[in-house]
Amino acid sequence: MLPELLALFAAPFLVIGGVIAGIAEGGTRIVNQLHRRRAGRLRAERTAVERELDRTQDELRRTILGLAEQLGANAHDARKALIRESFIASGKIPENH
Repeated sequence: MLPELLALFAAPFLVIGGVIAGIAEGGTRIVNQLHRRRAGRLRAERTAVERELDRTQDELRRTILGLAEQLGANAHDARKALIRESFIASGKIPENH
């Protein structure tokens, strides 16, 4: 009688244990899937940020080179003006003019 009684009570516990194990396994799979999706989104976001940084860096490089070119042209004009003023102040005219 006792073994039959134990079998009667053991069966529901085994079923419940199996259900709990199945739920745990399913939960683990869901969590793992969510982690993979999040990692994929983070990779995509990081790629987009890196692409934007590269674009901004190229734009800044072009701006800096343009400003350097303008400064060089301004410096050349300033040197020419100083030379011209120097000749005017000294009263001499350059030989090539």
